[in-house]
Amino acid sequence: MPTSSLGYWCSIAAHQYFARLQEKLAHLDITHWFYVLLTIEEAEGKLSQQELADRLNLDKVAMTRALDHLGEKGYVERCDCEGDRRKYLIKLTPKARPAVKAIRKAYEELNEEAMKGLKKADRTVFLEQLMMTVKNLRGENPPAVVTTKRVNA
Repeated sequence: MPTSSLGYWCSIAAHQYFARLQEKLAHLDITHWFYVLLTIEEAEGKLSQQELADRLNLDKVAMTRALDHLGEKGYVERCDCEGDRRKYLIKLTPKARPAVKAIRKAYEELNEEAMKGLKKADRTVFLEQLMMTVKNLRGENPPAVVTTKRVNA
């Protein structure tokens, strides 16, 4: 066990988090890309596919794969963008609304479960430090292309 590897422990935590998330959302007919639906909802359908990929740090291939999957299941649709014929806006379908609510609830419950035993102030510090770690690893160069091998929780 490489106790000195931050990557190792982040990977273990991500895999366990994702497995628990899948358990909580087993009633949905999708098994991943949950956070994509939340991001689309938060943007209120105003993001293009590229803007969504940029916001989620996903490459074009992964973003296309995610939207194709979610579209086939009836959760998202690509809509024409007024004023730009080359651009499509990504919007949630009516089927997605209850799923998004369930996903948001599952994240809240899982975050509570994952941080059980930590005081509220410690949770805030933990999240701030985790985000700083991510920022530090990005460096000043363009972000590395994220592969689909990452956990898609």
